Amino acid sequence: MAIPGYAGKILTVDLSTRSFFDDELRQELAADYIGGKGFGARILYDQLQPGVDPLSADNILVVACGPLTGTLAPTAGRSVLCTKSPLTGLWLDSNCGGSFGPGLKAAGFGVLIIKGKAERPLVLIVDENNIHMEEAGELWGLDTFGTHEKLKARWGREAKVATIGVAGENLVPIAAVISEGRAFGRGGPGAVMGSKNLKAIVVRGERSLEIDDFRRFMDVNLEAMNEISIHSDTGGSRPKYGTNAILSFLAEAGVYPVRNFQQGSWPGIQSLNESILAADYYKKQKACFGCPIRCSKVSRVDEGKYKGSFTEGPDYENTWSFGAQCGIADPGAIIQAEYLCDVYGLDAISAGNIVGFAMECFEKGLISTEEAGWQLTFGNDDALLGLIGQMARQEGLGDLLGRGVKHAAGVIGGGSADFAIHVKGLELPAYDPRGTAGMGLAYATSDRGGCHLRSWPVGREILDPSGRLDPLATEFKAEFVKNEQDYFTVIDSLGICLFASFALSARQIVNLVHSLTGIEAFDTTEKLMKAGERIYNLTRLFNIRENREEALKDTLPKRLLETPMPDGPAAGHVVPLAEMLKEYYEARHWQNGVPCQAKLVELGLAQPHSVHADGEMRL
Repeated sequence: MAIPGYAGKILTVDLSTRSFFDDELRQELAADYIGGKGFGARILYDQLQPGVDPLSADNILVVACGPLTGTLAPTAGRSVLCTKSPLTGLWLDSNCGGSFGPGLKAAGFGVLIIKGKAERPLVLIVDENNIHMEEAGELWGLDTFGTHEKLKARWGREAKVATIGVAGENLVPIAAVISEGRAFGRGGPGAVMGSKNLKAIVVRGERSLEIDDFRRFMDVNLEAMNEISIHSDTGGSRPKYGTNAILSFLAEAGVYPVRNFQQGSWPGIQSLNESILAADYYKKQKACFGCPIRCSKVSRVDEGKYKGSFTEGPDYENTWSFGAQCGIADPGAIIQAEYLCDVYGLDAISAGNIVGFAMECFEKGLISTEEAGWQLTFGNDDALLGLIGQMARQEGLGDLLGRGVKHAAGVIGGGSADFAIHVKGLELPAYDPRGTAGMGLAYATSDRGGCHLRSWPVGREILDPSGRLDPLATEFKAEFVKNEQDYFTVIDSLGICLFASFALSARQIVNLVHSLTGIEAFDTTEKLMKAGERIYNLTRLFNIRENREEALKDTLPKRLLETPMPDGPAAGHVVPLAEMLKEYYEARHWQNGVPCQAKLVELGLAQPHSVHADGEMRL
């Protein structure tokens, strides 16, 4: 019997043998790990052999939904793809909106585990009445948009598709998986799919979910919808401006990185602010499954060099990565760059970060015009768009750059590692931590590398008009980051959007999941937070097991630690990481970055350091 709120079954597919089987979801797994990211962490730790090559047949892909995914709860369109990252060699969970997760649950499965490697490119069809694999045929080599269209023509418009593009087929370490206009974007999940000769996954079904307390669940949903609609962010600026709603605030605060984090201010921002984008480029709104916020925008260029270009976006991170990061102030070029990343299947944050890094290398004489194929100066939009294509196709300089900024710096040399802006190999997004110290700690301790979605202190340090934390101080930052990491892990495991947590209290989220599932472990905030802490410690153990040295590099690029911000409100500041990191380890009960035995016993992760005859550390 299915647990209320859960699809009830875990589907395991072996591409090598073209076989599959399903298991019932255990109540204990749900209670201890919630769903989504939590399920992925537990499954990968248990089933992935330590030390495997991320692009080998031995790596595993896990697509997992949360209990709230596909329900009437607001923003319940999220699912998580978990694997070992080919970019970092460490833990990877990549979160996606749209409707793929709800589609997977409608097909009867809350978790999809993909193992092995197909002999020839395949498409996996998870239909509630017919699970099977078909030859990809002419789909291999096709872009993501064309693949969506052909698969929907075959399986119906109601079918949901997740696919790789040329970048994934070429095993580019920053390749994404594109689904319904959204992306499992960061860390290279598209390359893992490509390494398995898996072109796409199609999900289709009409199965419903059980609800433990229907009346209470509907009452709590109504309350949640009201809270989201009246909140100044989720009911005001974000529906109007999309994720770019925060752009001007962060630029004014001097934390919007410019030209590969060399500056904190830039006149070009006046051409890219949220009001201009909304007035001149946004043509329609688009929402993920069950989302009242409608933060996604469809943009089109009506005149100029890029007339006719369109994209779903540009989102805040990509407006930055192709804009200020590369010194480009033309919204048309940014829209075209995001479109190309979606078509090729590339992580747009990493792609723009890498091009900005390459432009600085060119500026410093470390890359020549002959090597680049362009005058790789900041502001050269032709070079940006050309390099995106080269990265996806593994051509020219793009072959090197598509392997990530850390790898590229190791090859280019000349001191470029000092300004290669990444953490543990994952390129940083659009917040300069020299003006938001808590963000620096969040980057350094993120379980997947340079990420703003493990904790987002900038929300309290810059954007919160009441109860702000001093953005340049270290006080309270360690405990804040630790607690928010645990809380965001809960959100990523429940299957709702992080934006919903901006408007909803923890109590309201507890009421949502408890009324849906009836699980006692979900009836208080304290219990859910303990589950979040359990999951975050487990991903830490995963990283230590896979690469202890790299896992314990909780640090930032040299530029951010040693080169003071040259201008803006944060001028003269670097990130005071050492003090915050010491306090963070104390708050986590980690000794030199390693979870203490007593903490793991408390979390139910007992005896993690038992060494077996094969040398493997197991739980």
